[in-house]
Amino acid sequence: MRADYINPILHSIMDTLTRITHCVPCPGKIKVKKHELSQGIVTGLVNLQINEEFGSIALSFSQDLILNIASEQQHQVQHKIDHSMLNMAGRITHMACQGAREYLSQHSDIFMLSNPKVFLGFRQKIHHCCHQPKLMVQFETPAGICFSEFSFAQMGEVILSRH
Repeated sequence: MRADYINPILHSIMDTLTRITHCVPCPGKIKVKKHELSQGIVTGLVNLQINEEFGSIALSFSQDLILNIASEQQHQVQHKIDHSMLNMAGRITHMACQGAREYLSQHSDIFMLSNPKVFLGFRQKIHHCCHQPKLMVQFETPAGICFSEFSFAQMGEVILSRH
């Protein structure tokens, strides 16, 4: 995993969360994730390719955070998770990836991404596209927590790990 790919992604996640929650999130330390389970109740997952590296990014939202975001977007208080919040998690994850894409395209990097996959449920298995170690950064806001995780591999490593 290259820091020059990860840093724009983390910056874009912070920027996206700031725009949506109207406050600057407090990022935690980057750490290696020891399991494959989601930390939040709603998760968006996007597969991507940056030059010769494949990877995926997952944003997992605490129940408090996704309910707060949905309440603000829909202009009425939300009390339970529904399909609109799944859609919202996918859109936010995709927005964060698009922000990183804009930055990296300025540096002549090739950046492609998939449509987001979303799923509901705490401690659901997140299927990243490669079997490399996953890094995780937690972003805390007054409304709740967003857990980000990502994993990248060189193209040859992805092909070898599938056979």
